[in-house]
Amino acid sequence: MSVPSKWKIAQHWNESPRREDFAPHLLLDEPCCFACGWFSERWERATAQASWQRANLERAHIIPSSLGGSDDASNLLLLCKPCHQESPDWVDPAQMARWIATREERPSRELETFLAWFAAAEKAPEFKDALASVVAEEGAAERVSELLQDLLGRAGTHFGVGFSQGTRVAVLQAAADEINRRAQQTGWEADESRSVDIQD
Repeated sequence: MSVPSKWKIAQHWNESPRREDFAPHLLLDEPCCFACGWFSERWERATAQASWQRANLERAHIIPSSLGGSDDASNLLLLCKPCHQESPDWVDPAQMARWIATREERPSRELETFLAWFAAAEKAPEFKDALASVVAEEGAAERVSELLQDLLGRAGTHFGVGFSQGTRVAVLQAAADEINRRAQQTGWEADESRSVDIQD
């Protein structure tokens, strides 16, 4: 028997009398992790079925295959990667329901990304200082945005993670250095077309 699609799993739990135990965050037209509610606006498609198929959620067994669990929709949940990794592999479904009941909610992927950049800015106070020194200049917001995009284009990512927190801090520190260099030497206006020179 083939593993059911994400859409079929969502439909099953939407109609299940045990929905509140195993899929408390489930809304059929908005894909999310059944356990913590995490979602992404990027998953939205023309139909709910297409959105669920697009969703970056993993099929997780309530009773693992290794312990005799089936691949039926009634034994499968849709979880984000962290929830799937931390969920119990146990023969009693009640343990999964108990674990889900204690799971903390997560914000959307987009909000998590914003909060991660905000935390990175706290670790790179020189960026905030550099930004404050040019904020009153005309067009500064656009130039800072272009600078950050250029720096992000040069940054590496971890597979399955994206930009690490250390990378975010490094990008903001490099941006601070470049903002300060431009402000001290020739100013933003004369230096706009010059590419960023990152020192090793």
